[in-house]
Amino acid sequence: MNLSEKERKELEKRSGIRIPEKDVRLLGGINQHLKQAINHEHKVKDYKTIKKELGIKDADVAAMFGYANANSFRTSKAKDKMKKGLELFYHLATHR
Repeated sequence: MNLSEKERKELEKRSGIRIPEKDVRLLGGINQHLKQAINHEHKVKDYKTIKKELGIKDADVAAMFGYANANSFRTSKAKDKMKKGLELFYHLATHR
């Protein structure tokens, strides 16, 4: 979507979000950028602690992301990325 300078500034003013003039490519992935954006005075809780605090199991996480069962989530190549993403999401959601 291409916005004129006037439209971009108006949208920034209404949303309170800075919109870059050029397209931005996230190098290193979204998780890396989320880590940089987090206020580092609060420690990010690890996946196991979050599961215990919320009373959820790997089977619940597997269902949320469309895995067949907990074992398919645990053996997934994307498991570590998903865990890190959930840790960062939890941190952002609880420290706003």
